[in-house]
Amino acid sequence: MDIVSDSKEGLIKRAVKDIVDSRKTIALTGAGISVESGIPDFRSAGGLWSKYDPEEYAHISAFRSNPAKVWQMIKDMMELVLGAEPNPAHIALAELEQMSLLKAVITQM
Repeated sequence: MDIVSDSKEGLIKRAVKDIVDSRKTIALTGAGISVESGIPDFRSAGGLWSKYDPEEYAHISAFRSNPAKVWQMIKDMMELVLGAEPNPAHIALAELEQMSLLKAVITQM
């Protein structure tokens, strides 16, 4: 193996040791974790905010002034989510949780 591979392997072993030795491990993720599953993130090109202006959709006043418009966006998003399959990152987090090695997942948009 070359130095880069050895370095990656060393980092992976260190991460495994840190997770196993930790009392409470959490995963901090963002919308990008689901891109591989066909769910766009919010801010990048082709993301949800390129289709839906957050000033028009992502505020309580938008919902109060035109709830049907906001519900349509939510419906579009739910269709994407319901049609998606978990990707390797989702599966890995679920497996860590099943092994009682992951206590929480914190995500942000």
